[in-house]
Amino acid sequence: MEDYVDDAEPVKKEQFIEEDDLDASFMKGYADDEKMDECAECGSAVNDEKKVSQEIEGEEYVFCSDVCLNEFKESIGD
Repeated sequence: MEDYVDDAEPVKKEQFIEEDDLDASFMKGYADDEKMDECAECGSAVNDEKKVSQEIEGEEYVFCSDVCLNEFKESIGD
């Protein structure tokens, strides 16, 4: 198989993730019936291990990161 050259170093095609592997990884959480929350700021899926939650104005919100939490608070003027 031919090497692809980026100005600095050659990159072999084998270093890239195959599309089937990527699809399988993406769907793993759904197939395992893993409970996923949605980030209140950006809408991305957030699993229990990585979620950041905070009560704001009496309502519990879930975020994917502290960055999203802070952006959300700024957007509502908190």
